[in-house]
Amino acid sequence: MESFTFFATCPFYLEELLKSELESFGATDFQISHGGVGFNGGFETAYRACLWSRIANRILFPILSFDAEAPEDIRKASEGFEWENHFPQTSTFAVDATLTKTKICTPDYAALSVKDGIVDRARKLTGSRPNVDINNPDIRLHIHITLSRAAIAIDLSGEGLHKRGYRLETVRAGVRENTAAAVLMRGGWPELAAGLRQPSGTTDTPCFLDPMCGSGTLVTEAAMMAADIAPALNRRRFGFEKWLKHDEALWQKLRAEAHERMRAGLEAVKQASCGRTLFFGRDINATAVRTARTNIGASPVSELLRVGIIDVASGDFLEDGIPAALEKSTGNNGNTVVSGSGSRMLAVNPPYGERLNRDDDMIGFYRRMGEVLRRDYRGWKISLLTGHRELSDALGLRADKLNTVYNGGLRCTLAHFRMFNDKPAAGKTTGEDRGTRTACKTGIMDGDTGKKSSWPAYEELSPGSQMMYNRLKKNSKRLKNWLKKSGLSCYRLYDADMPEYSAAVDIYPPEVVIQEYMPPKTIDRVAASRRLDEAVKAVQSYLELPETSVKLKTRAKQRGNSQYNKKSSVKKLDPIANRRLIKEHELKFFIDTTTYLDTGIFLDSRPIRRLLREEANGKSFLNLFCYTGTASVYAASGGAISTTSVDTSKTYLEWAEANMKINNFRNDSHAYVKADCMRWLKNAVGSWDLIYLDPPTFSNSKDRVEIFDLQNDHEELIRLTVSKLNEDGVLIFCNNFRKFKLSADIENELDITEISGETIDPDFERKKNIHRCWRILKQKSI
Repeated sequence: MESFTFFATCPFYLEELLKSELESFGATDFQISHGGVGFNGGFETAYRACLWSRIANRILFPILSFDAEAPEDIRKASEGFEWENHFPQTSTFAVDATLTKTKICTPDYAALSVKDGIVDRARKLTGSRPNVDINNPDIRLHIHITLSRAAIAIDLSGEGLHKRGYRLETVRAGVRENTAAAVLMRGGWPELAAGLRQPSGTTDTPCFLDPMCGSGTLVTEAAMMAADIAPALNRRRFGFEKWLKHDEALWQKLRAEAHERMRAGLEAVKQASCGRTLFFGRDINATAVRTARTNIGASPVSELLRVGIIDVASGDFLEDGIPAALEKSTGNNGNTVVSGSGSRMLAVNPPYGERLNRDDDMIGFYRRMGEVLRRDYRGWKISLLTGHRELSDALGLRADKLNTVYNGGLRCTLAHFRMFNDKPAAGKTTGEDRGTRTACKTGIMDGDTGKKSSWPAYEELSPGSQMMYNRLKKNSKRLKNWLKKSGLSCYRLYDADMPEYSAAVDIYPPEVVIQEYMPPKTIDRVAASRRLDEAVKAVQSYLELPETSVKLKTRAKQRGNSQYNKKSSVKKLDPIANRRLIKEHELKFFIDTTTYLDTGIFLDSRPIRRLLREEANGKSFLNLFCYTGTASVYAASGGAISTTSVDTSKTYLEWAEANMKINNFRNDSHAYVKADCMRWLKNAVGSWDLIYLDPPTFSNSKDRVEIFDLQNDHEELIRLTVSKLNEDGVLIFCNNFRKFKLSADIENELDITEISGETIDPDFERKKNIHRCWRILKQKSI
């Protein structure tokens, strides 16, 4: 069989799913790129991809590649190519274009250049020209230019393959068909659904529920997977049908095979159902229910709707709970329990609110949804798609895994949960102990009810991991009452308490950040690596977290602003893509546990922020080396009449402004200044009542002529800062350089009181030298 090169496009972050599909169609020699997969195969492989791929957007067949240094190169190459071998001059055509890392022209101009080249060639050969039809062409071409290399392909799919042909009506904020398929595939539905075609003889028959079904896309895709129905079987047209190299006999053979598989699949599902409903769609909106019924009725699984295997009806998820048609039993604790474990799946694309920052009701909605899931859906697999990571966190459930998915142009979080229905094994930690641990970790009992949790037992720990586990348990017990009283959920649980395990463990529910302190060169690296692995296992086991919730970082000796820099392994991406919200003393802050060595908030400075809030009422506030502006947020919440945040980093100033806005501090009294603080202080006009100064130990910012060294330069820095104080103003000076010594001249010159002991919370008591802090007045008291 002759082999060709093809390219399949897909939504971002679904490339691996697409590769697995293509491999099942017989494709080989894969090349994965952002937004698609290149592969080799014959026409049969390409046809199968068009017919059977649930993930792909388009299947492209490159037929021409060339160097494109200028727009005229595109037209010249297009005019010189033998298009007459691919489609007749009487055919209509259209050209799409995408450009990557090139500025030779715009996408529209690139498409126009291809069109002009084709038309000019046709005129020279026949004296007539083919017609362009951008809406419904016989042939669709696609040009892609990367740097100075261009490729033109035949689009074998025609319309995007996510258009299956059954969505006759839509609802607002619906989920695309291939995105819905990805939700189901990531959640493990294909493996469950296979059981409907191969009955095990048990009563534990797989079933599916979408409690907020909208236009019914998730239910339809789930049923089509279960019945082994090709997603594109109902499409009226494909892009290859008017292509001169199209093999009609092969295509009809593949369609006949797909029809036979559908017939067998539908029959198998009907037999497995034994007259019961297996697929449920619910929605509180009656219009959505009608839309879902219309769409499912136009799909290949309409027969399952007609005989009651698919049921779509009105329902309020928060009030109605589990559908009555599903088998229920009552457990010893009075909770509703579904028989069987892991054979039932709930997938949902709930509303996520376009104005999340101002919509606390949406957070409350997700919290109530989490309560319903905990109460009624024991034994189920849950997959939830949301446009905001904070909303999935608000469920109050530990995600088994998280995926990033694009629904249309919106970046979404896909969270998966396993609602366990097992009991702790003999000798294992009890649910009550786990509930206590959850309380320490999140500030609430599991489920907000104080009821026992039922998380699975973890593997046996090595002696080293067990020692670390015991220390975590001891620290949790010590911090429990303080956390409950303070209402904090983000805190430090462990900080190199034992020399064998030199790391810090910071809790940011539902994630944990473990920062390894780089061991000295005298320490055996193999032994250090083993101990770190033991520590990670202990943390994961004690807090009962999936691996994806543990973020591991290495804290080496830093110079300059490198502590704020991105990790070297992280590619340049959207600067806010990985951020999510946390709360501290009722204030909200964006953090990033992935991209940077630091998360965006210094937990040890929490008491200093409280102090600034207490001091700020009616005062003007200046925040130097402001980082992400957390101190400015506290000052504004304390009643500061104005805040000025100064930093040399544009990224962190934007982050600071986002933190202010999420707390509804949005007016012109809050300023953000990109500048080197030392240089800015020398030229700044005005004075302030309250100043916070928390400089780095070193700074080699590109905006500075000389390297800043805190020990050497702090006298000048403090004098410059004090010069901007009003007569009765206060400077709070802090740093975390453990070898720092305050200049005797400064101590004699100014009214300085060290308040370090007052700025250490219980979670940092073991390392009281984590920072030092002074209160400085402009003039000495008499």
